[in-house]
Parts: sequence; C-alpha cells; structure tokens
Amino acid sequence: MEYLTYGKTNLEISRLCYGAGRLPDTCKTIDAGARLMLKALDEGVTFWDTAEGYGTQPHLGEAIRQINRDEIVIQTKTANKDHDSAATSIDKALQELQTDYVDIMLLHAISSPDDLATREREGAFDAFREAKADGKISFIGCSTHTYTGPVMDAVIDHPEIDVILTTANKEGRMLEGGTFEKHLEYIERAYNLGKGISIMKVIVAGDIPEADRPEWIEWGFDLETAHAINLGMTEDRHIDLDVGIARASARKRLIQSKAA
Repeated sequence: MEYLTYGKTNLEISRLCYGAGRLPDTCKTIDAGARLMLKALDEGVTFWDTAEGYGTQPHLGEAIRQINRDEIVIQTKTANKDHDSAATSIDKALQELQTDYVDIMLLHAISSPDDLATREREGAFDAFREAKADGKISFIGCSTHTYTGPVMDAVIDHPEIDVILTTANKEGRMLEGGTFEKHLEYIERAYNLGKGISIMKVIVAGDIPEADRPEWIEWGFDLETAHAINLGMTEDRHIDLDVGIARASARKRLIQSKAA
C-alpha cells in the first residue's frame, strides 16, 4: 500500500480511500459495515471517507471503537449550510464516529460559486472554524460532487479550503459545467497549490461493466495529481480487487521513481 501526505495537511493517508457511502447497499447491520472497514484496515487502507447524508458514520464508529484512533484518517461531510445546523452536524459526527475529533470536515456538494459564497455557507464555515479552534476538526475542505468549471475555480481560490473531493474518471463522465480536459487542469492547479485532492466516481458510480472496472480503477491510480482514490467497497471482493490494484500501482510508481 502507498502512503503519502495529503497536500499541505500533516495527515498521512493511504492512497486508496475507503468510500463508505454505499455500505447500506450490502450491510444489513452496523456490525457488518464495521467488519468491512476493519478488513480494509487489515489490508492497509487507513483513509476512510463518509458523510452525514450517507448514514454510515455509525458503521465507521463501531469499527473505530475497536482500534486505536490514530490508526486512521477520517473524512466526513455535511450538506447543512447555516451555522447552527452545521455545528449540530459536527457534534453528531463525533458521536456517531465515536471519536473526539474528525481529521477533515467537508462542505458537501458545492454546486456553484454562489453556493460557496452564500451567507448560509459562510455560517457553516463559521461553525467549522469554531470546531477547528476547539480541536473537534483538524482541516476544512469541500466536495464538488460532479461540478467543475467555475465551481473548481471558486474552491481552489478559497484560502481556507485545505482539501477538495472531486469527480474524475478515464472518460470524464458525470462532469457538469466544463470539459474533462479543463477539469484535469483544475485538479493539477489545486494539487500544485498544496490542496489535498481526492477523486471519486472513478467507476462512474458503478455504471461500468464489472470486467472493465480494473482498467478504470488503474486510471485513477495513474493520475499523479490525485493524492487519494476514493472507491466504494461494499463486499470483501471489492476490497480485494481495489487493494490489489493499489498495491500494483504503488510498486509501479516505486520502480518508476528509482529509474528516474
């Protein structure tokens, strides 16, 4: 498994990120979801991504209860925009995740520059700032969901956004608001500025034939400007596949670096 520093944060993450959004698809209980998280950790996956809206924070929390908290990096999100509801979301995350702090808290699904700049979102930012001062969260970021173009300009230029979670896959599918070529330029610009960059929708939310998925996942790991590749894993076989590809990518990058 490859580990690296997440942009200018001091967080060391596994390049393979466990995207826990779809755990309820196959896990009928919180314990079943926790078991998958712990299996992934045993394979070296130390970066876990969830969100209040996914309903999976309790699954991660049950896994966290059984390990040392400093073994993993947790990234979660809230779609709430005003101060009070965002503050409530942060406290809910700490309770459900069974932790005293969250490593990264994201504003979920920024859809336009105006969305980021609204008074409501500024209220959420205030809640994030307060939580950071209180030690409840370590870093602030956002997810852009499927949006690019002006949205990426806005979040890259925001001085308090440390981390960006954005869509990227080998054909640029699902993107709205700009071209795939330009989107890759945005990702590179953010990366060069020191933002932590995670990519999602690498297999187009599962809309890729199963036989073709390894090729699409490999593309994600080949994207040098992505610190982390966020993949939804809902079964043991998904973990086995993704870990295998992550390890092969790490070996390839090591060989390339030695040859350079």
